[in-house]
Amino acid sequence: MELNLSDSELVVMRVVWSLGEGSLNQINDSLLQRFDWSISTVKTFLARLVKKELLVTRRDGRKYIYSPTCTEDEAIHTMTSEFLRKVCAKKHISVLLQAVQESDFTKADKNLLEQTLAQKECVEQVTCDCMSKMDICSC
Repeated sequence: MELNLSDSELVVMRVVWSLGEGSLNQINDSLLQRFDWSISTVKTFLARLVKKELLVTRRDGRKYIYSPTCTEDEAIHTMTSEFLRKVCAKKHISVLLQAVQESDFTKADKNLLEQTLAQKECVEQVTCDCMSKMDICSC
């Protein structure tokens, strides 16, 4: 599954994930707290997300209820994999280091990260994979 979400679509998805499900008005009310989007703009984003199969709808009387087809964690996993496929394998360490530097961790988070790194098998050398991705190599 490829998500290919715009920043605005991701904002809408985050609202739906936080609500669990919601009507156009509920979603719009949540978005109005931070964005000056018209209700027709929100409706357009919801329609795009339904077309991308990230949301499903069901009727509840005269209104539609929007529900996500995947969890936020599943979407984050997919977006991370998509991003890493777009970056040279030799640059993955830079991405990971930046993510660690820009993130806050609880003690439990840090322990989990340390455990994951301890279990990760090392390779002799990371090989550039740009040509196999049909990108131009800059490494």
